Amino acid sequence: MAPFDPIKYKEIEREVYSRTAESYAKYGASIFESMASPLLQEVNLKPGQKVLDVACGIGIPSLSAAEMVAPNGSVVGVDLASGMVEMARSRAAEKGLKNVEFREADAENLPFEDRSFDVVLCHLGLIHFTDRAKALKEMGRVLKPDGDLAISVWSTPERTRVIGIVLKCVATFWPAAMVPGAPTWFDFGPEGALEKILMDTGFKSIKTARFDYPLEVKDGEEYWRTNLGVSGRLQMLLKNVPQDVAKQIEAQAKAEAEKYRVGENLRIPCEFVIGWAKRQNN
Repeated sequence: MAPFDPIKYKEIEREVYSRTAESYAKYGASIFESMASPLLQEVNLKPGQKVLDVACGIGIPSLSAAEMVAPNGSVVGVDLASGMVEMARSRAAEKGLKNVEFREADAENLPFEDRSFDVVLCHLGLIHFTDRAKALKEMGRVLKPDGDLAISVWSTPERTRVIGIVLKCVATFWPAAMVPGAPTWFDFGPEGALEKILMDTGFKSIKTARFDYPLEVKDGEEYWRTNLGVSGRLQMLLKNVPQDVAKQIEAQAKAEAEKYRVGENLRIPCEFVIGWAKRQNN
């Protein structure tokens, strides 16, 4: 098995999420906007602030942040995937927002001067980076002293069953997809993991909280469509494995999802962790 290649990993991230921005918006916009609500509430954005949203995707939570810092505040959203950036621009235009802009950028090498922003947001983005510590140090670098960071990550596979179900099915039927040394979406789910990396990368006044926003769907088929719609990597995987394997993954995922039926709907646990911290005064 080939070793983990961070350069190739970034290329794939850029490609698959650019290609799937439209389906991501269709299936994920309302879900991820709801999940961003507690992240924004605690950071307490104010009119006039300058905000950076790292790994902004289709503009979540950039667009909400822009409304909160108006009229004289501003938001910049950055993402590695050009398709996501284009979608974010389109959604901002639809809302008539003039104080938000979007550009392509790598979180591990942010194109901004030191101490440029009052607040940095990163909603479910850290898990996509190859060098998470470097990305966090970059976020700290562009924050003003005592500036605020608000960041969210997935919990553990056992608590974030929405994703954990599919991950287990992939590992069972196509273990070659699990590359040793590659970052996983659940690296910061265990107790204390997010706090540790924030402390190690120069943040203070750290606090975290866990939230569960269960995915409610009518059946395994809707669960599968939703998962597939928001995951560019899953779409790519299913196109590149033998079709019988792809069908096994799909069938097993639907069956596992059905175990979470409550009455007429499925209610599948989806826990995530939010961390809030401040930049050190150095």
